[in-house]
Amino acid sequence: MKRFRFGWYGDGGLGEKMIQAIMAGRKTATACPAYDPEDSDLAIGDELELVDKHGNVRAQLVVTLVELRAFGSFNEDLAQREGVTLAELKEKMHFANGRHIREDEEMRVVHFRVVQSKIKI
Repeated sequence: MKRFRFGWYGDGGLGEKMIQAIMAGRKTATACPAYDPEDSDLAIGDELELVDKHGNVRAQLVVTLVELRAFGSFNEDLAQREGVTLAELKEKMHFANGRHIREDEEMRVVHFRVVQSKIKI
């Protein structure tokens, strides 16, 4: 089973906030630049372990859709699936991997659902 990691040391609790939103069903998608090699091989039906920054498995997920779309095409529907407003999503994604994302830049969006939650360790 593939690992799907959220959070990093020094993230100010952001990773845990995202994990809680995923486990509550408020976050059902995540996006990154299409060139980013992490999770580039995900496909519909893949089962994932949702892992926190400490390496603890927090839930099991299944990928429901993987799509490529331009950053400029992000809309309220996608923002809601990301668990934020469109303005927050645009702000969060506007600067990635140390550079500004162009409106025409291709992004990979992974949609998922929780299959099983684990008790937090």
